[in-house]
Amino acid sequence: DSYFHTYRFEDAIRHYTAYAESTTANQAYLSDVEVKLRRAAVGVRLMNRVEKVEFTDSVVVDKREFLKHFELTKDIGLLEQKSFYKTGTGWSDLITFITQRGDRKIFSDTTHHSIDLFKATKLLDGWAKSEPLSSLINTNADENYPFLMLDGLTLYFASNGENSLGGYDIFLTRFSGVSNDYLNPDNIGLPFNSMANDYMMVIDELNNTGWFVSDRFQPRNKVAVYRFIYTGQKQFLTNDNSREFIDVATLRTIQWSNQQPATRRKTVEATTDQESQSVVFYVTDNIKYTSTDEFKSPESRNLFSKWVNLKESTVQLNQRLEELRAFFTTTQEELERATLSREMLTLEKQGRQWKFQLEELEKKIRNEEIKFLKKTDVM
Repeated sequence: DSYFHTYRFEDAIRHYTAYAESTTANQAYLSDVEVKLRRAAVGVRLMNRVEKVEFTDSVVVDKREFLKHFELTKDIGLLEQKSFYKTGTGWSDLITFITQRGDRKIFSDTTHHSIDLFKATKLLDGWAKSEPLSSLINTNADENYPFLMLDGLTLYFASNGENSLGGYDIFLTRFSGVSNDYLNPDNIGLPFNSMANDYMMVIDELNNTGWFVSDRFQPRNKVAVYRFIYTGQKQFLTNDNSREFIDVATLRTIQWSNQQPATRRKTVEATTDQESQSVVFYVTDNIKYTSTDEFKSPESRNLFSKWVNLKESTVQLNQRLEELRAFFTTTQEELERATLSREMLTLEKQGRQWKFQLEELEKKIRNEEIKFLKKTDVM
């Protein structure tokens, strides 16, 4: 599970497979392992095609009002959002998209087992009877958040079905005049999708702008609305499996555009603690160091290096805790929640120990440096 949640999907598959084939495997867990194996296989494929995206803005908002933060014009159509409370999962949305000509609409609605997509045509006296969208799109899972591009053929929507990495993922399909039906939908991949819920992809071709919504890194019933530059041309990042690559692929690190940086963007980006950006150490109220070279005492210099390493490890631990807490608030699987809970408790205990060690190291560094400075008459 740790490999899986840190996007090391190939390692996760290897360990899940070994567990499933083990003679000591708990049969009650095997169905959950099968789901994880499927999702990890999706992850392996998506990690090999991470799109390079330049973001211009992001803002955290209430989930029930996210559409108000899309700066849409009538030239690309009309979107309407209705929210309803679904027992066990919280607030859900029903979305209606009406084309810019006002002659067609694609919308989501509840059925006896899920949420599906429907279509209807405008008549002189109202809308024709709605009918379900293609069976290639609607599944036993939920399909929602439709948006049709200006060509009238390209459809974005979200689904939490089998080809999803986790929760809702954004998919793309096109209508084929040959088959008179939509083509098999494709998962649009990372960084747009994640293990959380990602949806409502909207493209404004006229202004080269796109939007989508995600609840990754967010508390319950809050979402982030991301705005990015749309060019119609895709570029992909090279997968080197490094932490830096994974951070970009998961939007822990956002690649901001140089075009008029937005004032709201810092509300979303999952940056590390400010102290990790530039290390500041106060020896006294009047003496401040920002690098190892500034220390005069060899002993305090050595201790400071250990302090910096431990502080960086603490930052990484807290990042991991944030990830786990985000996953915990979105997953409904009891086994997964129990696994996450155990890992969070272990990390919280480790965090408390490291916090105590950091405080003790700070005292030693300060005392050693002050003694050395007094001895050499610097103070």
